[in-house]
Amino acid sequence: MGALKHCIAITFAILCLLILLGTFAIVDYQNVPEQDISKNTGYPIWHPPVDGINGSRGNDETFVAITLFSTILMFLCGYFIMKWTCNVNNNYKNKRKTTFFVLNGDKTVPTFEFDVTLGVYCLVTACASLTVLWTEIGKVWVSIGLLHNAVEFMILVNMHYGGRITSSKFYGMLSLYVLISAGLTFFLTWPYDAAWFRMQGLTTDWALLIQFTRTYFNTKKHIKNDYSLNPLIGDNDDDERGERSDVVYNPDNGVVVHLPYQILILIVASGFHIFGNCLATIFIEETRMFEMFAFSYAIAYSAYAYFVYLDTQAITVLPQKVIHLPDTIHWKIVLVTIFSLTFSLLIIRLGLANTG
Repeated sequence: MGALKHCIAITFAILCLLILLGTFAIVDYQNVPEQDISKNTGYPIWHPPVDGINGSRGNDETFVAITLFSTILMFLCGYFIMKWTCNVNNNYKNKRKTTFFVLNGDKTVPTFEFDVTLGVYCLVTACASLTVLWTEIGKVWVSIGLLHNAVEFMILVNMHYGGRITSSKFYGMLSLYVLISAGLTFFLTWPYDAAWFRMQGLTTDWALLIQFTRTYFNTKKHIKNDYSLNPLIGDNDDDERGERSDVVYNPDNGVVVHLPYQILILIVASGFHIFGNCLATIFIEETRMFEMFAFSYAIAYSAYAYFVYLDTQAITVLPQKVIHLPDTIHWKIVLVTIFSLTFSLLIIRLGLANTG
């Protein structure tokens, strides 16, 4: 009976995807507006002429100011994430601040690699944002912008493997993804190149939001069921002297985090990120939407930094800081992938309906 439900769920998801794909056949691509030309490079960019964007048409001071602000903030977030994560100290309190991922109820791994990847995510996105001020978003920008998508892919794979990527196939898969993504973007023409690249970014954005949400509810369920259990990770004999209760339950020893609510920060971060991307995709001719898109990065990546701060510096009222990752059952992974792709294409379809 369970297998039948899984097949029905996947069939329904595929049906939704096929119906959505069918709507692209009725789009009049002749109504898609022409590309603007970058004032700095002289090359076409992935949006039509918009007042207040790209300088040559109106005053773009607000957009440049917001983009620069977000870029600086992302660089700072990346720096502090690396500082908090990589400042390894083996004293007793820091042992109590370590967070562990638990996958499928048995694999337990510190969140170190995940936190470092979030730091790289901030720094790479900051570089991509800074490059936008010079090249604008187009084919020339892809070589930098694709790194942002690649790191999102790394975060998803890191969670899939329980916090530590152990597959020997991963780097081959990552290289193949980058080559196919970049190659098709370079050789497709407008508007297919922009739609293809945007589809990839939105798909990983939606997948992150879905996986973070699944992680929150899975952790909440396990904490409710396992609250009275002993820690999953054993510690030194020092614990027997009663120091554990002082460190865990006394808020004077440091910042206290209340799981699973810490995970909500990841949902907020990915939510703001995808919200900004959706605005810029649907309302591609609206100046204010581009400005909100740029500002959403400041909010999203500050939230990622705050999550890592709590992950590395805070203690918990529970016996152990544990985050339970969503299970990796094949049918669920397929379902997440299909829905992420469907939501991505839906946003692009709404953008096409709003142009012309």
